[in-house]
Amino acid sequence: MGTPQMNTAVNGVQSIIGYAFRDRFLLWEALQAAGSPVLLAGGRNIPNGNKRLAVLGDTVLQLVLVEQWYAGGQARVAFDQLRQRVGSNDKLNSIGTQAGLDAFVNRAGGMTVISPLTMAATVEAILGAVYLDGSLQAVTPVMQTLGLL
Repeated sequence: MGTPQMNTAVNGVQSIIGYAFRDRFLLWEALQAAGSPVLLAGGRNIPNGNKRLAVLGDTVLQLVLVEQWYAGGQARVAFDQLRQRVGSNDKLNSIGTQAGLDAFVNRAGGMTVISPLTMAATVEAILGAVYLDGSLQAVTPVMQTLGLL
């Protein structure tokens, strides 16, 4: 199911993040940079690439971080520091690039290099896709595998 390009990208990213998707189209959607020629994923319209999943993934990332912070009983300032250290676009870009996720991002026409913001959004979108496919509990091991926790 899916095109050879989709299957190669989905299989590659699943191997990197250590999570096997039931709905592979969610991960395919997460790999679409804004402006990508792919406008449908599993019957869902995705005119803005992975942007919607990135918003969801950013929220999921924050929730995982706040749960860990809360369980640790630390002061509020510790959460703010954790959020800046782990959830910044610079950190997400670095994590995604080091993991090799940039090789699987479906770029907009003419885009030869994945920008830091696009890579950060893609990492967030992947987290959002894992959340929708599995659960919040499925996101934590993926974040650990990527080095976000």
